Amino acid sequence: MSYAGVSYRLFGNLVRYAKPYFLDIKEELRQANISYTLEEYLSIALFTTVVTFIIEATMLSFIFGLLVTPIIAVILAFTLSMTISGILFFLFYSYPKTASKSRGNKIKKILPFSVSYMATIARSNVPPIIIFKTLSEFKEYGELSKEAENIVRDVELFGMTTAAAIKKQAKITPSKEFRDLLYGINTMITSGGNLGSYLKDRSNELMGDYRRRIRKYSQDLSLYVEMYLTLIITGSIFFIVLSSIISTISAGLGTILVQTMVVFLLLPALSIAFIILIRATSPTG
Repeated sequence: MSYAGVSYRLFGNLVRYAKPYFLDIKEELRQANISYTLEEYLSIALFTTVVTFIIEATMLSFIFGLLVTPIIAVILAFTLSMTISGILFFLFYSYPKTASKSRGNKIKKILPFSVSYMATIARSNVPPIIIFKTLSEFKEYGELSKEAENIVRDVELFGMTTAAAIKKQAKITPSKEFRDLLYGINTMITSGGNLGSYLKDRSNELMGDYRRRIRKYSQDLSLYVEMYLTLIITGSIFFIVLSSIISTISAGLGTILVQTMVVFLLLPALSIAFIILIRATSPTG
C-alpha cells in the first residue's frame, strides 16, 4: 500500500470531519497539478505531522533528559515537538498555494513562445486537439505542456469534446494569461472563427508584453547592480577599513572575528540573496 493509502486509511475518517475547514486549498491542489484529492492530501499532512511529532518527542526527551530533570525534559520536548509539528502542518497547508503560484509564473514566462508555435501549427488548418497534442509532446514548454496534456487526456480518454476540455482546463489553470487564451480558443471553436488569425494576434500581443517586461527588467537590473556595488561591496570594504582603524585605537580583541564573519558569512549570504532576487524577477526564469 502506498504512503497516501496508509495515511488515508489511518486518518481518513478524521479528515472527513475537518475537510470543510480546508476547502480553500481544494482548487489550489488542482492548479498545482497535485494528483491527490483533498482528503488524501490532508491525510498525508496529518500522518506526516503525527509521525514527526512522535519521533521528535522521543528523541528530544532523551537528549534533554541528559541535561535537565525528567519532568522539565518532557515539557521541553513536548513544547518543541508541538511547535515543529505545527510548522510542518502549516507548510503542508501553504504548499499547494505556493506550487500553484510557481506553476502560474512558469506558464506566463513560456506562453509567448508557445502561442507563436501554436499559431504556426494552426495555419495548416488542423483540428484544435492536434495543436494541444503537439504542444503536450513538446516537453521544453514544461508546465504548459502538462496543461495541454490534460486537455488531450480529457478528449482521448474521457471522451469530452475539445471545447469542453478546453473550458474545463481554463477553470483550473493557475495562469490568468493562459486562462484568457483558452477561453479565446474555446470561443473560436464554438463560433467557427479563424483560430489561426486569433492565435497570431495573441502571439503578437504576448510577445509585445514580453519585450516590455524585458526592458523593464533591464532597467531594474541596473538598479540592482548599483545597489549591490554600493551597499554590499563598498559597504563591506568600508566596514573592514573602519573597524580596523577603531581596533587599532581601542585595542579591541573581537575585531578580527567580526571581520571574518562579515567576509566569510554575511557577504556570501547577501550575495546569494541578491542572486535569488535577480532570478526571481527575471522574465525568462
